Amino acid sequence: MIARFWLGLTIVLGAAGCVGTADLGGEDIVTVEDLREACESEEPQDVELEVFFADPQQLCPFDEDDNLPREEGAMTARIEQVASVVLPEGGVACDLAFDFQGIDPSTEQIMVYDDHFLLTFNDVVLASNNAQIAEALPADEDGLRIYDWADIVGIQFEFFETPNYCLGEDEGLSDCTIPEPEDPGPISLSFEGDLVDLLSLRALEQQRYDFGFVTTGDNDDSDCSHEDFGFVVTAPVVFP
Repeated sequence: MIARFWLGLTIVLGAAGCVGTADLGGEDIVTVEDLREACESEEPQDVELEVFFADPQQLCPFDEDDNLPREEGAMTARIEQVASVVLPEGGVACDLAFDFQGIDPSTEQIMVYDDHFLLTFNDVVLASNNAQIAEALPADEDGLRIYDWADIVGIQFEFFETPNYCLGEDEGLSDCTIPEPEDPGPISLSFEGDLVDLLSLRALEQQRYDFGFVTTGDNDDSDCSHEDFGFVVTAPVVFP
């Protein structure tokens, strides 16, 4: 069974925002082990969730709200976008499979951005083109990097020869392809195993499924920009 849900979108210039909440069920699921047991107890139904981030079509908001004035090589400003998905009532996701060709299979999904980006799920950083920025964020007890602008605003960063960040890559639980800044190219992400269980349990605890896209800049008019892009997340869902 395939169900499709179109997502709302909001652009946030100050504190992070969200669009809606969901009743995700699973009141008796409080640990990863509980989640796995629930997912093995019945045949899951596949739910496809379309995520789309539109070109913000605005300049980087330097020196506005909690953004800083322009400064080369520093994390001074950002634009945040949030897309919230809603599972069927009472549903619990047992996996999250990303398909960057799913929205329009006839067209290759090309990503273009400037300067840097962070892709998040319920504030957990899934991927970034700059590991130096992602790893400046604090990690929780599970080692998940939690995005908060206040933790990285003003830090200095390197433009060149900086590796990408892909959650769980060092443990062999993920694989990411990320283009360079200002260089159009394909993007793909995959996550598996314990990592997906942690993300799904976090969604249950917080009662939300929010994908976030943060673009940042230092001093150029083209900073904080990206072109339209989207992807499909397939979530096998059970109803414990």
